[in-house]
Amino acid sequence: MKLTTFSLLIILLFIGQVLAEDKAELRYNTAGVDMEILSYGGSLGGFWAYHAKPGIAVDAEADWSLVESKDTFSYLNYYGQPVSVNSRNLSFVKLLLGVNWFPFLETMHSSVQVGGFASAGPLLSLNTADDEGFLDRWQEVETDLTPMVRAGVNLRILTGNGSFYIFKIGYDYARFDHVIDSRQTYQGLFFQAGMEFLNK
Repeated sequence: MKLTTFSLLIILLFIGQVLAEDKAELRYNTAGVDMEILSYGGSLGGFWAYHAKPGIAVDAEADWSLVESKDTFSYLNYYGQPVSVNSRNLSFVKLLLGVNWFPFLETMHSSVQVGGFASAGPLLSLNTADDEGFLDRWQEVETDLTPMVRAGVNLRILTGNGSFYIFKIGYDYARFDHVIDSRQTYQGLFFQAGMEFLNK
């Protein structure tokens, strides 16, 4: 069994345990938007979270990532126009299920929550033509699917009107069955920032 499949199984079991809790505690939903700086590109996306009990939340996250190649570089030509060499048009679409844990709710100020997170799910690669215009490159798309896992630390800061600033720093890992563009394994540190809003 692959490490990523095992990690997904553990996270799903934990989510099931959290959702099975029947204690009379405050439960609420939130949704938000986020952007990421990845070691191999950048992402935009959104998420939905269910806060089943104080200090524990499960979430679903969807993101679109633009992947940068290792051998791509840009420069300005004689006329000041940007030129890219060895550009690769590769995108990732990921759907992750995860758990967020905030163990310090009783010891920290109520407007700040610090904890950890772990998530896993499918990662779909969309590999399009490299030397075509934006619309033309989508005529033929090579797709591949593989599991992704990620984990790290997170920070939520209450803004005062029911919304939160969110920040996450972590490490992600995904390995395909073959080389896509310039590599087979996509992994590294990432930084995520976003806004989270209470669903009333």
